Amino acid sequence: MRPLVVLLAASLLTAANAQTLDGPESVEYDPVGDRYFISNTGSGQILQRDQAGVLTTFASSSPAPYGLEIMGDTLFACCGGRVKGFLLVDGAEVFNLNLGGSFLNGITTDGTYLYVTDFSAKKILKIDVADNSFTELVANTVNTPNGIVFDPTLLRLWVAGWGSNALIKSYDPGNGEQLSSFTTNVGSIDGITLDCNGDLLVASWSPNRVTRYESSFTQPAVTVLSSGLSSPADIDYDGVNQRVCIPNSGNDSVTLFDYTACSVDVPELSRDVVPVGPNPTDGLLRFGRTLPAGSRYQVLDLAGAIVATGPVSGGRTVDVSALAPGTYVLDVPTAGLRMRFVRQ
Repeated sequence: MRPLVVLLAASLLTAANAQTLDGPESVEYDPVGDRYFISNTGSGQILQRDQAGVLTTFASSSPAPYGLEIMGDTLFACCGGRVKGFLLVDGAEVFNLNLGGSFLNGITTDGTYLYVTDFSAKKILKIDVADNSFTELVANTVNTPNGIVFDPTLLRLWVAGWGSNALIKSYDPGNGEQLSSFTTNVGSIDGITLDCNGDLLVASWSPNRVTRYESSFTQPAVTVLSSGLSSPADIDYDGVNQRVCIPNSGNDSVTLFDYTACSVDVPELSRDVVPVGPNPTDGLLRFGRTLPAGSRYQVLDLAGAIVATGPVSGGRTVDVSALAPGTYVLDVPTAGLRMRFVRQ
């Protein structure tokens, strides 16, 4: 495999473009605008990078922005002890909540709530954006929490730890219960994200590397990228262009890595056992057998965002008529089913 690695550095920018990378900490891909948001901690700005490589200012913030996460029509950013929100359409600030945090760093969403790590206070905070309020989800993570990502298939928060032999833990987003803990052989994990197969991608500083872990940690770790990185920070996965997006805080660059190991073909874990149709569908998916009582489904778009969820009706059908025409992923964990379908 010979992946394409694209580096954005100050020396590569044209004279006509006044924006440069200065302490890039987080990259967040916007599938609607087909652009990359970059938190530029040195300048206190959020930059946007288009597919032509042009950097422009999206918004400014003091304190400087760190972790970034899109939820709905808003880009949220960790800014000191606050979380701020900026409209995707024009960068206008529409949310500003003081969490009293020591150093808010990682941020993720399940589509309804935001979840934020406090690096210094060793806490995980849960934000109700609609109610403009927050609660303390995890009072003490014991180890230092850094990157965080919500897993829509396993319904848990994955949290990457700092320090030697860094831990990767998972938590229940409802009550904060710790669900698992795994000790890695890398040090100081900064960023964590999920690829299209639900595997974990983590960016470590010791060594400078992006590593893939299968979520049950029963398979050997796989090195995804180990060259050209310098203190890689809060990474993201671009499921539209099949790239891992890596901010290098050590040398003021961003690496866009063509992740061909993640096939655009979603694994169909049990299609032969549980037939599903019709596909394409105009609104109703039917299972060839009755699924276990209490089975629930999730529908994800190709960027990995949850667009629908609910119980499987009568254990036999899922209504997707409310979805816009397009390609989606149906996930039913109790049936071991994950398949791509087309809504006509």
